[in-house]
Amino acid sequence: MKTRTILAGALLSAAAVVTTAAPASAATNPYTPAEVCGSGYGVISSKPAKTDAGREYGGVYLLYKSGGYNCVVTIKWTSIGVASDTMAGLYRDSEDHSRNLIDQGNFKYYAVVRGYAPDCISYAGWVGDAVATSGWGWCD
Repeated sequence: MKTRTILAGALLSAAAVVTTAAPASAATNPYTPAEVCGSGYGVISSKPAKTDAGREYGGVYLLYKSGGYNCVVTIKWTSIGVASDTMAGLYRDSEDHSRNLIDQGNFKYYAVVRGYAPDCISYAGWVGDAVATSGWGWCD
């Protein structure tokens, strides 16, 4: 009986340690939009990629570099380091879709596109089912 009491006490103590352990901290993406786009680019707009339920899985950033160059990068905030469906899009013409730039695939950290865009643009991106889109603007 004494053995069972000691064993039960040890199990309860172990359970208490397990249930009171500090939660693991969430991973953060090691990349920033400026690092991904490269030298000379600065953020001019951003939107969170949200699900229909309002969960945010990433950020979609529009960056500009002098001379009419734009970069769109979608930075993952969830499933970091795990390949999952991610997209970044730079839309340079609402009618001629061949001018649009899209990077879509199963990426671990981000999706990115860069291009010359002297006219009005819009941008979009997603991480899984979380989406962000902009209206047309940023006209030179």
